[in-house]
Amino acid sequence: MFNLWNFIAYQCAWFAVILGAGHGMPRAGAAVAIFVAAVHLALRRERVELQLIGAAVIVGLLVDSALVISGKVQFAAAWPQGLAPFWMLSLWIAFATTLNHSLRWLMMRPVAAALAGALGGPLAYLAGARLGAVTLLEPLVSLALIAVLWALAMGALAMVVLHAPGMPRAGRQAA
Repeated sequence: MFNLWNFIAYQCAWFAVILGAGHGMPRAGAAVAIFVAAVHLALRRERVELQLIGAAVIVGLLVDSALVISGKVQFAAAWPQGLAPFWMLSLWIAFATTLNHSLRWLMMRPVAAALAGALGGPLAYLAGARLGAVTLLEPLVSLALIAVLWALAMGALAMVVLHAPGMPRAGRQAA
């Protein structure tokens, strides 16, 4: 049952962040994402949860900053030139709360996670573009770049989940 609530909480955070950024209120959306992560951490006091959040923020900073630097993606409410906006990083924080819970089944399979990233990443950014949070310049090129970066990101995050200290050994499996 926790996995269902985990999934729903993340979806609420996603919509809050994307709609907030798309409507000129990025701090409000980021606050919702941070609140979701804080509640998650209060319920799940395992150290691994903080490690996953740290890993996801680093991966998110690299992915979204690469998109900014490429010139193929522009984020609403952007901040320092060349960096991912804070509201996107807050979304990565909330996303990290799913890695060991509602997405655990996927994270146990790095190749499947990478394939899911290659498909899901572009779909999420396309939805974000439709809601005004992001602009995809040269959409086909942008979506292809997002697919590659998200495949790498999800594969890397799956490896972090598989090898994170404190992860239960039973239930770990290779891709």
